[in-house]
Amino acid sequence: MRSSIRLKILGLSITPLILTLVTLLGMTSYWASTYSADQLDRKVRADLSVAEGFLKILEQQDLSNLKQLSLNQQLRESVERQQPSSISQQLYSFKALHRLDFVRLIPANNLSHRVLQEPSLGQIASRVLAANASAGLQLISPEELGVIDPELIDRVSITLHSTPRALPTSRDTERRGMFIRALHPVTNDEGVMIALLDSGRLLNRNNQFVDSIRDLVYRPGTLPDGGIGTVTLFLDDVRISTNVPNRQPNADLNDTHRALGTRVSQDVNKRVLQSGESWVDRAFVVNDWYISAYNPIEDLAGKRIGMLYTGFLEQPYRDIHRKTLIELLCAFAIVAIISILLILRSTGLITHPIRRIHNVVQAVKVGRRQRIGMMDTNDEFSELAEQFDTMLDLLEDRNRQIQQAADVLEHKVQSRTQSLQDKTRELEEHIRLLQATRAQLVTKEKLAALGELTAGIAHEINNPAAVILGNMDLLQDTLGDNAAEVEEEIEIIIQQVYRIRALVNNLLQYSRPGEYSQSLSPLNINQVLDDTLLLVRHTLEKQSLQVKLNLQATCSAEGNVQQLQQVFVNLVINAANATQGAGDILIRSHDWYDNHELKGVVVDVEDYGRGIAEGILPHIFDPFFTTRDNGTGLGLSVSYGIIRRYGGDIQVQSEQGQGSIFSVYLLQQARYNDNDQATAEQLLATLSEAQRKW
Repeated sequence: MRSSIRLKILGLSITPLILTLVTLLGMTSYWASTYSADQLDRKVRADLSVAEGFLKILEQQDLSNLKQLSLNQQLRESVERQQPSSISQQLYSFKALHRLDFVRLIPANNLSHRVLQEPSLGQIASRVLAANASAGLQLISPEELGVIDPELIDRVSITLHSTPRALPTSRDTERRGMFIRALHPVTNDEGVMIALLDSGRLLNRNNQFVDSIRDLVYRPGTLPDGGIGTVTLFLDDVRISTNVPNRQPNADLNDTHRALGTRVSQDVNKRVLQSGESWVDRAFVVNDWYISAYNPIEDLAGKRIGMLYTGFLEQPYRDIHRKTLIELLCAFAIVAIISILLILRSTGLITHPIRRIHNVVQAVKVGRRQRIGMMDTNDEFSELAEQFDTMLDLLEDRNRQIQQAADVLEHKVQSRTQSLQDKTRELEEHIRLLQATRAQLVTKEKLAALGELTAGIAHEINNPAAVILGNMDLLQDTLGDNAAEVEEEIEIIIQQVYRIRALVNNLLQYSRPGEYSQSLSPLNINQVLDDTLLLVRHTLEKQSLQVKLNLQATCSAEGNVQQLQQVFVNLVINAANATQGAGDILIRSHDWYDNHELKGVVVDVEDYGRGIAEGILPHIFDPFFTTRDNGTGLGLSVSYGIIRRYGGDIQVQSEQGQGSIFSVYLLQQARYNDNDQATAEQLLATLSEAQRKW
């Protein structure tokens, strides 16, 4: 496809501009994306640090408050005097003042028993028995909560919800509680521990905890419009305290719920909970993507029990990034359009002279006389136009001279070649006559050669056939009455010997059809077909083949019974060879009508074998043509010659892989044909080729 030079100049001019703009756009997009991602990761990492610091402050605050309580003189006196009511009153006031979920005092003499009874204390037994003050996170089972405060059992229970991208689980409820636990000893004036203060702040469903961190980290203005900042505390992979919204599929879009009981995604679970690493990256949280930071959290015994998470919605930042890219694309598009307009205006000054030259070239090409003339500019194009016009004038003069010389030459050629054409026609006629004469001579020579060959074949075959017949007579005489058991087989052998003689006689008919003939008589074709099946019975039984007869012919046909049996035996044997394994062969006979006139009988031999290839089908009646390794190629050729000699015909229909149908047309009154020249010439040509190979 041709393109104008103006477009090419435009392309050469604008390509560097487009490449520069695309490069700038790509670099800007990459820098903005990378910088933004790095900044967001830094922010969410800092948010997580604030959340962890807030958690540590709560732990230290509870420990400090518990320390103040342990120094209370009134409490110490109540413990030393063993005043349970006074101790309970002071603990209740302390619990209410600091909004704790449980506060208890364990006497020193009962501490060992408690350590053995309560697994959470048993995990830090060394600290407890050594009277070391400590604060941190701990998981407490429902059974242990029944000892500490039975009312807490229902408060810690959280139903688990199916969560996209989470690891499969068989659990349906989380019944353990996560507490900020503080332990501090109570000592007497001598510094001996007399009791242990134990307090716990439940974090399950503790919305105030996560909301306080969120309000501290994600104050108004720290996130873009539509941004949601979230904080979550996990017990293992379950959200036990969170402000992540869980939008229900059937709920109003403005109705949000806390995603309590949902679980962390599989990727985060493997890295943070299982491997103990931090996660700072985008992550799928419940039902949307968040810029997220996760850190594992451990209990007082150093065991990994959950995670602390902070994060914010990724969508608003994607919207900002997309909006920035669109604005950059618009700016680059405006610059590109302005540049293209300026380039087009400049290229017009260059391409205008070229277009004038091009128009003149096109006019001269179609035969019009046209010139460029004077150009508006005084530059190289003006000089080129003047030289081009001069060249066209010279070319026109030369063409005129060449045309005159061509006319003279053509007249001379025509006058000198006329006699040569006449002589050529005479030579062609002589060659045609010579070829016709040569063909006749070759045909006569082949007929003579075939006569000698077939005579020799008849002599060599008839002698063994006579010996076989003689020995069969001797065999019958020798066996006497015992010959009855094999009488049928002996008769078949004798019939086949006569059939061999008939085959030899048929071969002689190709070379000397006028000297060899068979007696013709009206035949019941149905009876001929029944007798034929007896000849091939053993062959069919050996292949487990069955012949289905549908003999409907009522008209007789004139022919020689042995020759017709030879034809039908060939067709049935060929059908058996074409059938793979067991199967059926269908033989039909019916009257032959042509234009409502009864002409004779039609016999169909149909098989359901492999069929005949389309390329082979035109040659199946050629003498010595066969596709079988042990075939002679004479069966169908001889059969075709016999039927044609009676004035009938053989037709075939075949589809490869579906089977074949051979149809034999026999006249009611045979029109014996002694001069089947086409068949004889075909057999002669094949015999000549076979002799050369032998």
